[in-house]
Order: sequence, then C-alpha cells, then structure tokens
Amino acid sequence: MSDNNFTVQPTELTIQPIELFKVLSDPTRLKLFQILFQKQARCVGELVEMLEQPQPMISRHLNHLKKLGILNAVREGTWMWYEMSDDLPDWCQNILQTTYQALSEQQDIMSDQ
Repeated sequence: MSDNNFTVQPTELTIQPIELFKVLSDPTRLKLFQILFQKQARCVGELVEMLEQPQPMISRHLNHLKKLGILNAVREGTWMWYEMSDDLPDWCQNILQTTYQALSEQQDIMSDQ
C-alpha cells in the first residue's frame, strides 16, 4: 500500500466478552473473521467475491467487527482494506485463536475461502 494511506483506528474501546461473542455469533461475521485472521489485509471487493454476498451487507458486517476493535480499516485511495487488529487484549487473542483453529477443522466454513 502507498505512503498516502491512513489507518482508521477504532476509538478507545474496552472489549467485553459478551460483545465479542455477540459479534462473532453471526455466520457472515464469523466467516469474515476467519478470512482476515490469516493476517492478510483484504479489500471489500475481495470479501464480497469470496463470500458471494452483496457489498452493502459485507460492509455492514465489517463495520461491526471494526467498531468492536477486532479489525482495523486502512484507506488507500477509494479502497478500504481490512485487517486484524494487533492491539487486542490477551484474553481476546486467545479466544480468537481458539475459534480460528476450531473453524479451520470445519470443511463447510473453509470451503467459502
């Protein structure tokens, strides 16, 4: 990405366990999390194509993850790129790592990638 991009950071939020589980309870957000957990930034267009869902729906789900602080958004020109946040509390990182590993064992979710 170019030097003239900027990161849109969530405001200072403290993630509560109930909020984390609520945001991950939606199948689309869970799939987005699984894709982005691999530490590779993705633009909305790629995610729309991967999940075969409309752009407004994908953007809305990404916004839920970003508001909670799980994702960072980076703007490059007219494109928005999403990536996992590096500033998550340890307990949250542990839950996300365990969730990702469990999802990786489920073929039906992985086939969407």
